[in-house]
Amino acid sequence: MSLTRFPGFIDVHVHLREPGATNKEDFTSGSRAAVKGGFTYVLDMPNNPGAPTITPERLEEKIRLAGQKAICDVGFHYGTDGHNVNTFPTVWQNPYVYGLKAYCDHTTGELLIEDEMQLEHVFKAWNSEKPILVHGQGETLSTCIELAQTFARRLHVCHVATKEDVEVIREAKKKKQLVTAGITLHHLFLSPADVKRLGNFALVKPEIGGKEDQNILWEALQDGTIDLVESDHAPHTKKEKKRTSPPFGVPGLETTLGLLWKAVHEGKLEQADIIRLLYDNPKKIFNIPDQPATYIALDPKKPYVVGHDGYETKCGWSPFDGWELYGKAETVVLRGKTLVQAGRLV
Repeated sequence: MSLTRFPGFIDVHVHLREPGATNKEDFTSGSRAAVKGGFTYVLDMPNNPGAPTITPERLEEKIRLAGQKAICDVGFHYGTDGHNVNTFPTVWQNPYVYGLKAYCDHTTGELLIEDEMQLEHVFKAWNSEKPILVHGQGETLSTCIELAQTFARRLHVCHVATKEDVEVIREAKKKKQLVTAGITLHHLFLSPADVKRLGNFALVKPEIGGKEDQNILWEALQDGTIDLVESDHAPHTKKEKKRTSPPFGVPGLETTLGLLWKAVHEGKLEQADIIRLLYDNPKKIFNIPDQPATYIALDPKKPYVVGHDGYETKCGWSPFDGWELYGKAETVVLRGKTLVQAGRLV
């Protein structure tokens, strides 16, 4: 088998759930899922249920737990409920912090900021080169872009999902604003038919759109309007997803790379795009440090079936279960230490 080497890939948007919801993921299982998926660096989100990362103490707790349990490198985005801006100067200096996450539209967690004056206060207070990441669409997204311009903040728009938001981001970039954007593979690959078939197991925020939105998203990925791919890895248990009011989100760390290789096989992307979307741009936008003696190796032409050899994520499922993908990580080496050999975690 002929393997091709790549750098250890970076996922800037994952939910590893520890502390607060370790029944469905923790730093051990989440980092194992990352490594199996070809990622050696991940950035964890702050909306932990019951224990959001909105104080320096909770941040230090996460750093300590990840240091003890994770098998790959883990960084963090700090969170805000709009009332913790006094902690920002302490936090943005922390080398483990890569950005500030602001939730401006409804999703999982307790950090929603709907008051525009409060949001303005957050943008004004975050006087850092590290970006503000926003969960926001439509009018909310336009407000965030205006605030970023007003206060000269770097802005990263998470999981872009609609043609309207693509246009807003494209216009901001034309004006040379400091705006970047990410996209998930479930928004690119799951169709309305898949959503109907999967039911709650395809329930995500933002919602998965139709063919027109999807075509625009692919164009934006190809022309550079969208800068990177992020899994938005959101592990929820099957029991939770079967509820009448299930949580939003799907796991993605173990399928992101394979879906991108599927896109290469379908002629939608090239090999160089994968490096741009999972390494070059994430590293540049979030100032990710080098990982010496680190690489992954895979066979881009070798197919595999999602879920065939199980999952490392605790939640144990994927909306892409049974799909044939390509380019499974056969080898993963982090700082000279072999973590995956012959496609299996060592």
